[in-house]
Amino acid sequence: MPSIPSFPIAAVLLAVLQAPAPSPTPAAPSRPEIAAELERGVRAYNAQDLTYYDAALAPDAVYIADDGAVFAGKERVMRLFSRIFGGAQKPHLEIADVVTGGKGDTAWARFAWTLSGIEHARPGVATVIFERAGSGWRVASIQNTAKGHAMRGASPAPAATPTPGAHPH
Repeated sequence: MPSIPSFPIAAVLLAVLQAPAPSPTPAAPSRPEIAAELERGVRAYNAQDLTYYDAALAPDAVYIADDGAVFAGKERVMRLFSRIFGGAQKPHLEIADVVTGGKGDTAWARFAWTLSGIEHARPGVATVIFERAGSGWRVASIQNTAKGHAMRGASPAPAATPTPGAHPH
């Protein structure tokens, strides 16, 4: 068996080891004004301040609860918050691990949350999408997910059930 000269292999390895490492993907830009708006929202939630949400929500805002329920439109989201804040139990929201970003007239915040003060206290994660409104920001979308959420297996629709004798693809 012929031998392979080791010099070219060693030269290639040396070149690879000396090559600059690829630069890491840049972190999303931080948006302190979005973090501040998020903090105002948390204070309003804990104070059950519907006036804040009436001003902060976009007319076509969407709120997705941690159980998957979708409330589309500012009026429906406001009715939900009215029901939450009108109960005998007073929910308390705490957030952590806030990350913000965005570009131009759109921004976002992602964070962990803990809801307490209610019968079903729980942790979760959320993403809020903001859109510029004049000199400030308004909430376009809130997506909540319970921590440890497991996706249920989808069951096929009746029309998707294979007919007897059909062969799978």
